[in-house]
Amino acid sequence: MPGPTIFRGAAGLALALGLAAAGPGAAATPPAPPADDQASASAPLPAEAVRADLRHLYDTLAAGHYDLFVYRSRGDYDAEFQRALATVSGPVPRREAAALFQRFLAYGRVGHARTEAPLQEFVSHLGRGGTLLPIFIRVDGDRVLVTRSADLAGRVGPGAELLAIEGQPVSQWLDRLGRLVSAERPYMVHAQMEESFPALLWLELGEREGVNATFRGADGRSFEARIPAVTRAELREIGLRHPTPRLGTDFASREVRLLPDGVAYLRPGPFMNTTAGRPGPEPSYEDGEYRTFLDGAFEAILAARAPDLVIDLRNNPGGDNSFSDAMVAWFADRPFRFASSFTLRASAPTKAWYRRRAEAGAVDGMLARLTAAEAGQPDGARYPFEIPLVQPRRGPRFEGRVWVLVNRHSYSNSASVAALIQDYGFGVVLGEETADVPTSHASTVHFELPNSGYSVAYPKSYFVRPSGDRAVRGVIPQVPLPREPIGVAADATLDAALAHIRGRR
Repeated sequence: MPGPTIFRGAAGLALALGLAAAGPGAAATPPAPPADDQASASAPLPAEAVRADLRHLYDTLAAGHYDLFVYRSRGDYDAEFQRALATVSGPVPRREAAALFQRFLAYGRVGHARTEAPLQEFVSHLGRGGTLLPIFIRVDGDRVLVTRSADLAGRVGPGAELLAIEGQPVSQWLDRLGRLVSAERPYMVHAQMEESFPALLWLELGEREGVNATFRGADGRSFEARIPAVTRAELREIGLRHPTPRLGTDFASREVRLLPDGVAYLRPGPFMNTTAGRPGPEPSYEDGEYRTFLDGAFEAILAARAPDLVIDLRNNPGGDNSFSDAMVAWFADRPFRFASSFTLRASAPTKAWYRRRAEAGAVDGMLARLTAAEAGQPDGARYPFEIPLVQPRRGPRFEGRVWVLVNRHSYSNSASVAALIQDYGFGVVLGEETADVPTSHASTVHFELPNSGYSVAYPKSYFVRPSGDRAVRGVIPQVPLPREPIGVAADATLDAALAHIRGRR
């Protein structure tokens, strides 16, 4: 129920392009650009069409968003709307239109209000032979580190610290590009930048032949370097010539295995159907295959009599609690729910979304209850929705110790799962604070902008984690673990978690 993520985590721009921020030596082939006619797909949008889409965007957000003005006053948002309108004086390239809409959404500082338009335009741009600036980063406190070689000569390698671009300090670039990122706080902004920095540079600057940047090397000395823009093929060549070791785990996949010393390892993968192809932004929540995997996994864990279970939620984009609840029920020792309170806002846009889902034959179970509750409420009303308690699984359950491994890229429902397990005392959380927050505006629904055709997501609900803590912060692990080193193939974080677990015996 927290809802899927868009333009972040495992669904972020960089990973969607096969360009992981950790820096694969040979990047996977990016998805093909949209099948639209390439000429029309790249043609500028008429000014009035963009203005009309912007008005539709603001009107729909104001009507449907649970609380568009929770972090910005209506007066401030009105002023931002007028500023955005004033930038449209003639035909607008689709890149600029996508950036305009996403920047307007990000102004509200709510992570689940966003558009996929930047992803679509960036992928389409590269598919037409366009270039990107190959600067992949991660943000460690006040330092910005390069995670893969940025040039064919190999002068700027993984681990170099990025100090400035075109003479402007990197801190100013984080602020500037951060205006394109939907997030409640800077920590989440920076986490998402780690998976989309080249795309954000392109959205902000357009296609450039290159940029001049300042770095600090391992010897502590600063140096200047020219970073040429590259095509996908040229980026792959850089990776082949200067391969960067990286963790090979496919966090989008599901896995169960037994580790030495009686530790079971479970990676549940995204909490949604990852095999059913569904056109458009709505993921599939048909869970038959997932439950089959889950039952087989726990049967193997019980058969092995493992005293400890590690649930790996790192780099998990989230999904729906109907999936995660089924997993937690295998080891819960009392009834549970993912939130202490769950409140919805009724609106015409959300009612329209429910109608579209019904027409697609996708209304059953919990969605049917939500649809009925929405229908009985006047537009604009905020109303509580009772989340039923989930019972522990009948029959054999895992009764050993549960350990949940998270990182800053454990998004949306995966952060909620970690909070649930922590708050109910079902297990211990290890790793680093999640960027996403388990008390959140979420449960996204979608609508389309009539002229550009871009899909927009907004949150229709507000939920509070089981403990009742309303603070805007991530899940804080009981056992902090250091972040994985750059350029190392071994899973140092999992090794540290296993060392702690064995030490606690």
